[in-house]
Amino acid sequence: MNLIHKTLLVLCLFSLSQLTLATAVEGLYSATVEVADQSRSQRQQGFSQALADVLIKTTGTKDIAARPGVSQALSQASNYMVKYAYLPQSDAGSVDTQASSGFLLSVQFARAAVDELMRTLDLPIWPSNRPQVLVWVVEQTRSGGYRFVDTDDLPRRLEESFQRRGLPYQLPLYDLDDQLTLNAVAAWSLNQRQLQSAAKRYGADHWLVLRYSPLSSGELRGSWYLAGSTGDFSGNGALLNTLQAASTNEFLNISVDQVADRFAQQMTYFANVEANLFRLVVDNIGSFADFTQLDHFLEGLQIVNGIHVRSIEGDTLVLDLVTEGDSRVLLRALNKEPRLSRVTQMVTTDVVELPASSSAPSISPPSTSFEHFRWQAAR
Repeated sequence: MNLIHKTLLVLCLFSLSQLTLATAVEGLYSATVEVADQSRSQRQQGFSQALADVLIKTTGTKDIAARPGVSQALSQASNYMVKYAYLPQSDAGSVDTQASSGFLLSVQFARAAVDELMRTLDLPIWPSNRPQVLVWVVEQTRSGGYRFVDTDDLPRRLEESFQRRGLPYQLPLYDLDDQLTLNAVAAWSLNQRQLQSAAKRYGADHWLVLRYSPLSSGELRGSWYLAGSTGDFSGNGALLNTLQAASTNEFLNISVDQVADRFAQQMTYFANVEANLFRLVVDNIGSFADFTQLDHFLEGLQIVNGIHVRSIEGDTLVLDLVTEGDSRVLLRALNKEPRLSRVTQMVTTDVVELPASSSAPSISPPSTSFEHFRWQAAR
């Protein structure tokens, strides 16, 4: 988030809690790319490629270089850089270095500078608070049977594809509990009941089945199936898409790209020229520790540009949040936070004006939403 302007009624002498947001994706503002040598020209090309990779993750847009103004920004990538280093090939991480004689260039960019670039170029913004996807990979063998492709047999491209798009994922353990709950035939058949039961132990909000079978031509025919704990995806039902690919790597890469595109379509926002006002009522704030944890969580949301404490009555806190995007994006983040449970949606028709002394951005006229949540402190 950019600079947060807050007007607090109390607590000005206390420091904020150090609690971090567990669901925030790390590494969105860094990238590792391969360069031919350590010359200045190769280094500059590496900076440009690394910035493009960062923008793909932070905007949710894989063809980001085609957007207006991005090409010029990429040519000046060093302006957004914090530090860089050359890594040994053994530290490749998500970079495939097989049969490579080049060098690995690791680049860290300034978050504030990249965020400002996205706003200046009117690029979509994908907040770092993203869902983790549980992934099953199922293969139909040439003999007509079915098997799970577990960690030892998975191509590295699966991990690379998820990391490249900034989408966290998890693989099943495939232990005895998993085997008793879901077999490869049920996964291939997309048995919703068994998939949901198997996903429950992992606490997954969404799960993905990647299934494929070899063709006589040597290519693959496959499909991906995306669903969730509520049996739907963003109100549009479970998603199923079929495709054909030349190899397993290509199938995995295309599938992950298409799934990441679906999430990005639902979760990205554009920074508004005019700010919106989101009124948040939170009850069960029984201590200063509760307040600081809530405050720290809200500060970590990129869509929030300002926080103003409107009132405190007993254990109920009323906050006015100045947001720069669609309130639905903020509401998804609030619903995702396990310490907040939604009580009800409230409707208000009054126009709220922040005090003249507040340093929060001016709002004229504000668009106001009103939501009520209950705080459940971490045990």
